[in-house]
Amino acid sequence: MRWGSLSRKRLPVLLGVLLTIYFILLSLQPGQSPGHWLKRLDFLLYDLRFNAALDWHPPERGGQPIIIIDIDEKSLAQEGQWPWSRHKLADLVTMLAQYGAVVVAFDVVFSEPERNPVDDIRKRLALDGERWLAPDGWRRQVDADTHFAQELPATDVVLGFFFLDEANVSVGQLPAPVYELPPESARRSVVITKPGYAANLPLLQDAAAGAGFVTTFADADGAIRLAPLIIRYGNELYPSLALATVMAYLFDRQLQLETVALGEVDVLRYAGVGGQLARTDAAGRVIVPYKGPKRTFPYLSATDVLNGNLNPDALEGAIVLVGTSALGLSDLRATPVGTQYPGVEVHANIIDALLNDEFPYRPEWEAGALLAQLLLFGLLLSFWLPRLGPFAAISVSGIAVLLGISGNFYLWTYQHLDLPLAAVLLLVGGLTIINLGYGFISENVSRRLLKGMFDQYVPPAHIERMMNDPAAYQFAGESKELTVLFSDIRSFTNISESLSAADLKALLNSYFTPVTKVIFDHEGTIDKYVGDMVMAFWGAPLDDERHAFHAVQAALSMQQVTASLCEEFAARGWPAIKIGIGINSGQMNVGDMGSSYRRAYTVLGDAVNLGSRLESITKFYGAEILVGEHTQALAPEFVYRYVDRIQVKGKNEPIRVYEPLGRIGDVEEAVLKELQMQQRAVEHYFARRWDDAGLMFTRLEQQQPRRLYQVYIERIADLRQQALPEDWDGVFRHTAK
Repeated sequence: MRWGSLSRKRLPVLLGVLLTIYFILLSLQPGQSPGHWLKRLDFLLYDLRFNAALDWHPPERGGQPIIIIDIDEKSLAQEGQWPWSRHKLADLVTMLAQYGAVVVAFDVVFSEPERNPVDDIRKRLALDGERWLAPDGWRRQVDADTHFAQELPATDVVLGFFFLDEANVSVGQLPAPVYELPPESARRSVVITKPGYAANLPLLQDAAAGAGFVTTFADADGAIRLAPLIIRYGNELYPSLALATVMAYLFDRQLQLETVALGEVDVLRYAGVGGQLARTDAAGRVIVPYKGPKRTFPYLSATDVLNGNLNPDALEGAIVLVGTSALGLSDLRATPVGTQYPGVEVHANIIDALLNDEFPYRPEWEAGALLAQLLLFGLLLSFWLPRLGPFAAISVSGIAVLLGISGNFYLWTYQHLDLPLAAVLLLVGGLTIINLGYGFISENVSRRLLKGMFDQYVPPAHIERMMNDPAAYQFAGESKELTVLFSDIRSFTNISESLSAADLKALLNSYFTPVTKVIFDHEGTIDKYVGDMVMAFWGAPLDDERHAFHAVQAALSMQQVTASLCEEFAARGWPAIKIGIGINSGQMNVGDMGSSYRRAYTVLGDAVNLGSRLESITKFYGAEILVGEHTQALAPEFVYRYVDRIQVKGKNEPIRVYEPLGRIGDVEEAVLKELQMQQRAVEHYFARRWDDAGLMFTRLEQQQPRRLYQVYIERIADLRQQALPEDWDGVFRHTAK
C-alpha cells in the first residue's frame, strides 16, 4: 500500500486507538495528584457548568430562613476593630435571642481567654511594688468570657473550632462527638482524619448547644468545591459547623451514616441527621451546592443588631450565622461562583442543602461511566473520521462534543450527578487534530503544485481562496460593486517601432513586473495584459469595502513607479514612457468566464467599459489618471481636480470626471490654491459667463500650463459662436472610443 493511502486511512486509525488508550490510562490511574493538569482542567469545566446551570435552572432556597449576621466594614467602623470584646458578643447573642433567632452559629473560634481588666490592674500594681486585693466578685463581674458564657443559653448557640494537621496539638475543649467508631470500623474507615485541634474555651463550650469544625479544604487551584460533613479524631466523629447547626435546629444529636464495604475499607455514602441525609464521597465530603454568587443569602450588619435597628420580626424563627465579609479579616474564599466569597456563606449553602436534600454527588460508577465514554467516542471517531473530509470531520467531532457536554449538563442539572468531562473533550479534540493534520499533510503536495501552476497568472488572494476553500470557488459569476483600473503606455506604437523585438520584450517585462507588484500590494486582482495595457480590479474574489481607495492609491503608486523606471530605461538606451490610467466603480459581473478550453477570472459590464473609456481620454485632457464620479465619492481620502462633465460613446448618462492628485494632507498648498481658482472658473463656465470663465482659464494656463486649461479655452471660444439651448447642461460628448 502507498504511503498516502496508509496515512489517510490506517495510520490515523492506529494513532486514534493509541490516543484513546492513553486517555483511559491517564484518567483512571490510581493516586493521581490533585494538582494534575487533567484535574485542573476538570475544575475549570466544573465551574463553567456550575454557573451555566445556575443561569439555566436557578435553584430556589428552602422555606427555612438562613440569615448571615455580618461583621462587615460598617460594623468595624462603628463598633471598633476586631476582635471584639466578648462582652459585645454576649450583647449580640442577647439581641439575636430577643429578635427570635432559633439557632445562632458562630463562624468564629474562641480558643484563648480574653484578658480580665482586674488581672491587668493587679499586674501593673505588682510591677510598681504595690499589692491590690480586689474582691473576687469584681473579677467575675467584669470577666468577658464569663459574661459571654452566661448569655449563650439565651438561644441555641453553636460554636466553631478547627481541626489541624499538626499532631498532638490540642487547644481548648472539643465538643462531645456525635459518633464513636468501634476499633474495627475505625481501622476500615476512610473518613478524613486529623491529629490535632484548636477548640473553644471549656467555659464557652460547656455553655453552648454544640460545636462544629470550620476547617476548609480547597482544591489544587485554591477553590472550595467540596466540604467535609464529618472528620475523625481518634475513633470519634465530629460534625462540621453546618451539620452541627442542623442538629441543633432539629434537636437531634444522633448522626446517621450509611457505609458500603468495599474490599478492606468501608466507603461512606450518606451522612446526616433526622432523616436529612446528604450524599457524600468515601471520605465524607459533599459537593457544596452554591445557590448563587455571594450575598445570595440575606446579610444583616452586626452593628444594626447590636443597636436594635432591625424590624422586630427580621430574625423570627431564623437560623443565624455570625461571620464576616470584611476584607481585613481573611475569611474570603475562592469558589466556583466567584472569588472573595465569604466563608460564612459556604456554611449557609450547606445548611440550606441539608434541610432540603439538594446535594449533587459523584456516583460510585463514575469510573465505569468515564471508561464507557472514552471507549465509545475514541473507537467510533478513530475509525470514522479518516473516511470523512475536513468539513464533515469537524462537523462530526462538533456533534460528539455537543453530545458529551449536553449529556453531562443534563445529568448535573436534573439528576444531580457530577461526572468528569475534560478527558472526553480532550480525546475528541485530539482525534480531530490527528485526522485534520494528516489530511493537511497528504494534500500539501498537490496544493503546492496548484500554486506553482497558477501564481504567475492569478492573484495570491485568489489562489489562497481556491486552495483553502475549493467549494467556494464556483464557475458561476456574481454581480457586485467593484472598482476597475485600465492602464496604457502613451505612444506605444512609436516606442515599439524604435526598439528591436528583444528590447521591446525586455522593456515590457521591466514595466509590468513593478506595476503588477504595486497592484498586488494594494490588494488588487490582475485581470489581463493586452499588449501594453494592464487591466485590474478590486473587491473580488475577496471582499474589499475600500476597493475604490485601494485602486486610486495603486494608480498613484503606479505613476511613481513609472517615473522611477525612466532613469533605468535611459541608462539602457530605451525611451522614457508615460502611462494613462482610467478608474471606475460600479456594479460588475465577476467570475470564471470563457470556454471549456480556456477560462479566466474576469469582470464584465457597463461600469467596466466606462473605465476603459476613461483611460482612453486621459491624453485628451492631458491627465495622468481619470476616475469616475462614483469612484471619487467612494474614496474621499484624496484631493481631486475636477476635469469635465462628459458623455462617452455608448453611454447615455453623463458623468463627472476627476483627476486624483494625492492623499489629503500630502498635496502642496500652491496646488490647492490652483484648484480653488479652477473651481471658480468652472462655475463661470457652467453659468455661461464666457468672459469670466475664459479669463480665469487663461490665467490658470499662464500660471501652470496644462492641457486641461487649453481644452476649456478652446471650448469656450467655440461655444461663444453657438446658440445654446436653454437646457444646456455643459456636457461634452466624446465620439471616439
